[in-house]
Amino acid sequence: MKKKTTVGLLGLAAAGAGAAGGLTALGNYLYNRCMIPLVRDPEEAEANPVQAEGRAWARRAEGFREATIQALDGLILWAAVVPGGEDCHRWALCVHGYHDTYESMGAIAKHYSGLGWHVLMPDQRGHGKSEGGYVGWGYDERLDLLGWCNYIIRRDPKAEILLHGVSMGAASVLMATGGALPRQVKAAVSDCSYTSIEAEMRYLIAHWEDRPAGLPWMAGPLFSILRRTALRRARFDLREAAPIQAVARSKTPTLFIHGVEDDFVPAAMMGKLYQAAKCPKSFLWMPGAGHAASVGADQGLYWKAAATFLQDYFPEI
Repeated sequence: MKKKTTVGLLGLAAAGAGAAGGLTALGNYLYNRCMIPLVRDPEEAEANPVQAEGRAWARRAEGFREATIQALDGLILWAAVVPGGEDCHRWALCVHGYHDTYESMGAIAKHYSGLGWHVLMPDQRGHGKSEGGYVGWGYDERLDLLGWCNYIIRRDPKAEILLHGVSMGAASVLMATGGALPRQVKAAVSDCSYTSIEAEMRYLIAHWEDRPAGLPWMAGPLFSILRRTALRRARFDLREAAPIQAVARSKTPTLFIHGVEDDFVPAAMMGKLYQAAKCPKSFLWMPGAGHAASVGADQGLYWKAAATFLQDYFPEI
């Protein structure tokens, strides 16, 4: 998710509501702008050189393979697969965020590939080469990740799987851990997930910098309008996209990471997720990192924390 994109579109939605014709029009505008996938702006700069190089590595796709699965609702989902060592059974399933593709996970995927692991980087539904007409904010995506886990296990019954997601990808990972996962899933890393999409959208609405004068709706009513529209058009309840509820059911060991300077998904959300989690857990506050930028802010600290936590589940990492 990108702050400038989402905050700007919310302001445009509110400004155009009256002219567009009332609550239904506002709901459709919010839905179209917040839930219809968009292509990432190719001119958008990376947060740091590490992640720029990671994207370039993923884009070169040297030695990559392509994979597809069919989601439970019939959509065809796509992923890039980076083969690991011949005798290796460790897999990193790396999951990107909103309005992006597998390429944004390049810096993280490159690290696991360098360890000799197999890496699978899906395009989440509606993004990149995967089919889909709306963003599920982790709700539908949790089942897609289960599908990718099963894809791995069919090809490697001895697989040991790590789920590693960033932003909406982290929310998808946490949502998946709240349900039944195969025993081959050993651990998860959640990098800057929101507690729930309701809390996140309410935060964004409340912090509009360009809120139109005289706007009669506040965060609660605006979210309610979007929620009703999503129920009608996507046929799911946005309130179900709530990682904070999922972690309370999770048994999957999870490392929570969040940039201290994140002002898009508030850093305080990580503390709430950590407190709610009932699984084996640890956390890392990344100094100086903004949203979805922790891995490039301090690679040494990031990967030391990951290795320390994952050592119990992937010995000799």
